[in-house]
Amino acid sequence: MTKMPLRQQERQLLDSVSHIFPKLDRSESDVEEVQPLLGRNISGRITFSDNHVVFIKKMTGLGAAERYFRSVSFHDSLDLSDPSPDTSTPALLARDDTSHTVVYEYITGGESAGKMIRDDEMDAVTLTRVGRCVAGLHNLPVLHANATDHTKPFFPPHGPNAISMQMYYGSTMGQLDMWRIIQSDNELREALNILAKIDTPRVPIHGDLRGDQILLTETANWILDWEDFRLEDGARDVGALMGEVFYHRVRKSLASFAGGDEGSVTDEEIIERGTTALSEAMPAARTVWEAYRGERPGITGDFVARGVQYFGWQLFDRALAAGTYFGRLSALDRALAGIGREAILGGGDYAEVLGLTEGQYAA
Repeated sequence: MTKMPLRQQERQLLDSVSHIFPKLDRSESDVEEVQPLLGRNISGRITFSDNHVVFIKKMTGLGAAERYFRSVSFHDSLDLSDPSPDTSTPALLARDDTSHTVVYEYITGGESAGKMIRDDEMDAVTLTRVGRCVAGLHNLPVLHANATDHTKPFFPPHGPNAISMQMYYGSTMGQLDMWRIIQSDNELREALNILAKIDTPRVPIHGDLRGDQILLTETANWILDWEDFRLEDGARDVGALMGEVFYHRVRKSLASFAGGDEGSVTDEEIIERGTTALSEAMPAARTVWEAYRGERPGITGDFVARGVQYFGWQLFDRALAAGTYFGRLSALDRALAGIGREAILGGGDYAEVLGLTEGQYAA
């Protein structure tokens, strides 16, 4: 059968990554289908003539070498021979240190946890799966700590005190409005700076964990994308995931009350319905927490406090992400940022408000 000619984007992807095919015992003539993906890297799905499907990514742009190093260091530094049954990661099939290219087994038949969170389709069983999945990552044995990136990740991105000129000119008015709120709040900035610098027990973390980086199939929970992998504070991952679940549950609850449009929720509707929305959203976040805690019995009170703070920052981070698509900061995002501020400043004290302090923690 004659193959269809490749379109321009498909040809560009193939030209960028075909140099790694020999490491797979393949050649360009074995390629059956090319499906480019959008993003900051050159990446896509390649199907070979025997129906073997792989995901290939060539890291490009700012920090490509560092992101590549962190991606492969996940596989170089950890013992992946006997992972938790709750946590899987695609096999690294090939790598090229010169071009910063990686090839992974492609996972078929999965559903993005991020989409399920946004669409409010994640039940308690699935939330429990996600919490255990993150705990399984944090419990992985470390074989070669020296093979990992020892720098602390930016928190928030670029730090809370200033943003670059490039970031300024690339931001919407809604995003700039949120940065103005953050940077004009001295108490908030001080708390974020302390959180970013504090020394903590170090475990394998994803470093930029969002629901979109967890893929759920019928039989496994897959964590994807190790560009920010480090040995760092596990509270960062679990707090961020709890915050994401909470953020979208609150938005959906208030939008339903306001007629279905999240962007048009008013201050008055938030005041009228806000308490109910919060009480409806928090059980889902607690389900993630309880599942995570059940797999990591050594959690301390300090860990809880930091988890709450990372939970709080996620409410800011989601508002900044929403600002990418909207030119203004909505009343709902302002209200959620207010909750985030209380969580960041309150830490362990605010854990009681969220209902995360039941049970005993190590000293």
